[in-house]
Amino acid sequence: MTQMHIENLFPTPVMRVEKIFSPQELDTLQTQLGNGATVANAKTDLLTHTQPLNTDDIAELGDLSHRLQDYLRDFGFLMFGENLHWTVKEMWMNESVTGAAQLLHSHANSMISAVIYLTDVHPSARIVFHKPSSGNQFIFSNTHAESATTPFNAERWVPEQLNRGDVVFFPSYMQHAVPPNQGNQPRISIALNALPDRLKSWDYQVNFNHSS
Repeated sequence: MTQMHIENLFPTPVMRVEKIFSPQELDTLQTQLGNGATVANAKTDLLTHTQPLNTDDIAELGDLSHRLQDYLRDFGFLMFGENLHWTVKEMWMNESVTGAAQLLHSHANSMISAVIYLTDVHPSARIVFHKPSSGNQFIFSNTHAESATTPFNAERWVPEQLNRGDVVFFPSYMQHAVPPNQGNQPRISIALNALPDRLKSWDYQVNFNHSS
């Protein structure tokens, strides 16, 4: 057999960073956000959220955009090929008790999204990223007990591990969900969205206004 050359065309980046925040900061966040006002999810009372927060609403974190700037810049470079300045424009806390799940969704009006895990995550409740659907085209599949899953035919991807203090970054357009939490402890996380100051396509530039 002659040599084969296989290229990974147009990959999608997902990044997990460990221990950006100290255990003390995670404790403070969990306590402060847990004592705040929450609203039940529209689909289930087992999942609750805080109202959207500004990056300066949690004094213990300082400027969250500054804390995450290096990671947003490096991840953004993979998407846009330039070291841009990024701003976290909103964030909110999610708490999933036993049996809670999050339905498939993506984040609008954002370029990079991230999840900060304030607790350890039971294997059943890890975030699941889904391959984009093909719209109104016909779909052919070869998925059965004897078929193998490869990076080219996989329909979803789950991180091998997620621990307290991890932060997962992903393009905001990626559809993702969380299966029912089968653990005995709540799964508590902070979700956030970020935008660059601007994007430029040759002579046409779009600037983003980050005011609340």
